[in-house]
Amino acid sequence: MAVISSERLHLRELAVDDVGDAYVGWLNDPQVSRFLETRWREQTETSVQEFVAAVNARSDEFLYGIFLNQNRRHIGNIKVGPIRAHHGVADVSLLIGERDCWGKGFAAEAIAAVSRHAFAHLGVRKLAAGMYAPNEGSRRAFLKLGYKEEGRRRLHYMLDGEPCDLIELGALPEDLA
Repeated sequence: MAVISSERLHLRELAVDDVGDAYVGWLNDPQVSRFLETRWREQTETSVQEFVAAVNARSDEFLYGIFLNQNRRHIGNIKVGPIRAHHGVADVSLLIGERDCWGKGFAAEAIAAVSRHAFAHLGVRKLAAGMYAPNEGSRRAFLKLGYKEEGRRRLHYMLDGEPCDLIELGALPEDLA
């Protein structure tokens, strides 16, 4: 099991045993899940465990828990994949679920660590990320690391009952700050 370390975080493969009240609570918190596709239905410990098990069973996706080095607290997750091996591309998506950890640079630190790992060890030549346009925190975290805005799908998603744009970002190894 790969462990990816950074200054304040360590990322490791998320296990079914990591699913507990806090993780399920993040997904059911409207503020935390506002920009997640999981927000459309109630999440349970069983449904989240099934999700984690399914991702871990795939050879082209890697789901990592984001843990603080200081106290090993699980604060979120980051996923690479699916990896499209013929093209050498993969998506990166993340969630910082612990609200008291928002705005402290943990998302950018996790993105940097997992991006470097994906380029060095997962056979990826390009990474992509997409987010709802109003998700400024996520967009800023990716841009801070050198991801570039590559496209915008106008009025692509529904958010709070209104259409909003999808922003698409990408990074090559040389783009990373």
